[in-house]
Amino acid sequence: MSPISRRTLLGSAVATGAALGAGALPAGLQQALAAPAQQGTLDDVEHVVVLMQENRSFDHYFGTLNGARGYGDSSLLRFPNGSDVLHQRLLGSVGGTTLLPWHLDTATSDAQRIFDLDHSWDGTHSAWANGQYNNWVPAKSWYTMGYYRRQDIPFQYALADAFTLCDQYFCSTMASTNPNRLYLWSGMVDPHGTGGGPVVDNSEKGYAWTTYPERLQAAGVSWKVYQQEDNYDDNALAWFKQYQNASKDSPLHVNGMVKRGPDDFAQDVAAGNLPAVSWVVAPTDQSEHPNHPPAQGADFTSSYVLEALAAHPEVWAKTVVLLNYDENDGFFDHVIPPAAPDGTPDEFINGAPIGLGPRVPMIVISPWSRGGRINSEVFDHTSVLRFLENWTGVREPNISAWRRTVCGDLMSAFDFRTPATTFPPLPDTKKLLADLAEQHKKVLPPLFPPLVQHFPEVEPGDRPSLPTGYRFGSSSRTDTAKGLLWITIDNLGTLGAGLSMYTVNHRRFGAWRYTLPVGGSVTDYFSAQSVSGGPYDIDTHGPDGFLRGYQGDVRTWTNPAKAHPEIAAVEEPNGIRLTLTNTGGKAATFTLPTQQITVAPGGSEAAVVPATNAGRYDFTVTADTGDGFARRFAGRLQP
Repeated sequence: MSPISRRTLLGSAVATGAALGAGALPAGLQQALAAPAQQGTLDDVEHVVVLMQENRSFDHYFGTLNGARGYGDSSLLRFPNGSDVLHQRLLGSVGGTTLLPWHLDTATSDAQRIFDLDHSWDGTHSAWANGQYNNWVPAKSWYTMGYYRRQDIPFQYALADAFTLCDQYFCSTMASTNPNRLYLWSGMVDPHGTGGGPVVDNSEKGYAWTTYPERLQAAGVSWKVYQQEDNYDDNALAWFKQYQNASKDSPLHVNGMVKRGPDDFAQDVAAGNLPAVSWVVAPTDQSEHPNHPPAQGADFTSSYVLEALAAHPEVWAKTVVLLNYDENDGFFDHVIPPAAPDGTPDEFINGAPIGLGPRVPMIVISPWSRGGRINSEVFDHTSVLRFLENWTGVREPNISAWRRTVCGDLMSAFDFRTPATTFPPLPDTKKLLADLAEQHKKVLPPLFPPLVQHFPEVEPGDRPSLPTGYRFGSSSRTDTAKGLLWITIDNLGTLGAGLSMYTVNHRRFGAWRYTLPVGGSVTDYFSAQSVSGGPYDIDTHGPDGFLRGYQGDVRTWTNPAKAHPEIAAVEEPNGIRLTLTNTGGKAATFTLPTQQITVAPGGSEAAVVPATNAGRYDFTVTADTGDGFARRFAGRLQP
C-alpha cells in the first residue's frame, strides 16, 4: 500500500505523564515500545485499528484530568447574571437553583453501573438549546452532571497519561449511537434521504449509500470488522442492504458481517494477517455503555487489542490504535460544540443542525503518540476517515464541505519524527475486574447528587500539548448612528474553525453560529441602543478555548468630547499584539495586565501581552471611560 497524500508533522517535546496506577501491560508490549525507533513519516504506519466504545462524554470521563480542557477551563460559556455553563439550571428553574458537576464515587456507590440517560435526537437538541447550552438537567435528569475521577477509571486515565488525548474531539451528531456510528463508517447520515435516510435514531431500515470499507475494497486496501457473536448491534455495516444481501463468499460478507471468536484479532496479529484497516466492536458487557462498567471496557481494550499487539512487537511498531466513543449518552460536557450555521449544505435535517454533538473521549494509541500529551484541534468521527484518506489515498466523498472546514484529520495528534522509546506501566485490568466483582457483593447506598455542592477539583499540574494550526485576529467598532457594535474575527492560521457569538447580558441571551475558513473573516453586528439603551456584553467562542469578550456602552461614542477606545488583537507565537486606538476627543487610559497606556485623541499605541501558562492566555483590558468598557482575550498561542 502506497499512501498518496501525507504530511510530515512538526516535532514536539516528549514529557512523562503523571504517575500511573499499579500493574502493567504485558512485558511484550513494554519491550515493543522500548525498542529504539528511527525518525519516520506516515509511511511507517501499516495498520490502523479503530475501537469505538459507547456513550461517554469527555467531562464525564476526563473533566478532572490535569492539563486537559476540563472543569478547570477558564474560557467557560457565560450565562446571564454572573452564572456559567457549569451551573446548569434544575427542572423548572428560571435562574435560581442550579446543579454543578458531581462525583460518581465508585468506592461508595454502584456508580460503575450508572444507568443510561436520554441520548435521543430530540433530547440532545433540547440540552443544546439552540446553542445556549443551558437545558441539560431538564432534558437529561440530574445524573447528566455526574463524572468520574482517576480512582474510578484508572485504566482510562493511565492511557491518557501514556498517549495522546484529544480534548476537542466531538461526536458527529446530536443524536444516539447509530447516527454517530454511521459517520464513523460512512461519513454521513444521508441528510437528503437518497439512500434510506436521513438517520436520526437507532432504527435500521436498510440503507444503500456507499460505506468507506467498500471504497477500500475497490482500491485494493485490506480491511476487516472484528466482532463477536454478541456485538451489541454496533457494527454499522450490518444496517446496509449491500452487506445484508452480499453472498457468503463476497468480501463485504466475509470482512464485514462474519462473527468471529474472542481470539481472532490476536490470531491474525500472530499470523501476520492483520489487515490495513480494522474496526473492532466490543460485546455488550465490555462496550462501556451505561450500565456496563468502565472496568469491563478497560479489560476489553487491554486484553483484546493491546495484549494481542504486545505479543508481537514488530506489529505494534507499525500500528495505530484509535480509541473513541460514539456519543455522550446523556452525560454533560461543558465545551460548546461547533454547529453549522443555518443554510449550511448537507448539515441540516428538518431545519435542525445535525452536529457537531458534545465532546467524547479520543485516545490516540501508537508509538508516534506517546508522552501523555494533549491535542486540542477540533475533530469528529469523520476525522478518523480523513486520517485514513491521508494514509491510503482513498477519499470519502460523503463527508460534507463544512466538516472538512471545521474538523481536522488527526494528523496533528502524531509526532512521526520523534517516537518515544519507553512505555510506562498501566493498571492491571484483571485486578480491576476482581475489585469490581467484590464491590458488587456489597449493599451500596443509592446514587444521588450531594446535598452540599462543591466545584469539581481538577488534578494539579499540567501536561504537554501538541501544536495545532489555529491563529486568530479580532477587532470591533461602534456604529453610533444605529447603536451597533460590529465584531470581526480573522482566521490567520492553517485550520478552519467554527465560531459562536453570545449576547450575555443587557438583551435576550442568545447564540449565533459562524464558519471561519482559512484566510477568511467573520463580521457581524449586534444592536445595543434599541434593546438595552446602549450597554452591551457579548462573547465570541472558538476552538481551543479561544474567547473574545466585549463590554461597554455605544452611547459613549455619540459624545465627541469623550474618549472612544477600541482594541484590535492578533495572536503571535510570543504573545498577543494589541493595537489600542482612541477616535474620541479625550485621552483614554487603557489598563493592561502589567501596565497602563494612555492614548491621545485620534491616536493609537501598540502593546504585546505574553502568554503566561504553556501558551495559554486569559486577560482583560479596560479603559477609563466610566461606561464599563472591557475587552477580554483568552485562548492559546501556537508556535
